[in-house]
Amino acid sequence: MSYHIPSDDKIKAALENVLKKFRTVQSQHKLTKLVKKELNTKKENFGVNGSRLRNIAINSGFVKLEIHSREGDPKKLMTKCPVCGITLKRVKNLTIWGGEVTIEFSCPNCGYWTGKKKRIPTRYVFHLKKKKA
Repeated sequence: MSYHIPSDDKIKAALENVLKKFRTVQSQHKLTKLVKKELNTKKENFGVNGSRLRNIAINSGFVKLEIHSREGDPKKLMTKCPVCGITLKRVKNLTIWGGEVTIEFSCPNCGYWTGKKKRIPTRYVFHLKKKKA
């Protein structure tokens, strides 16, 4: 059985429909299944992977992402965000001697952050953002 790759706009529309129905989806795997089900018709079979869907959700403007994580290797240096792939920003602090020290890394795009104890994402929870009145 062949499948088609849907456009970002098609995925975004399906994602919005799914989140309007469920409000909160507890995992990326479950969200991928629900979006695929929303996209597929009798005539067309669409495929979408979890990381692409997650990035579209982050940039959509109507999804709030909650990132659950575990501790990782503190020696491993992180430069790119493990959630969305954007370069992490260093959050620095001044020392009492006038020097600078990096206290944490944060992502300006998705909200991921990590400190000395590296945080490794294990589960994503997707919420529909409330509309501002």
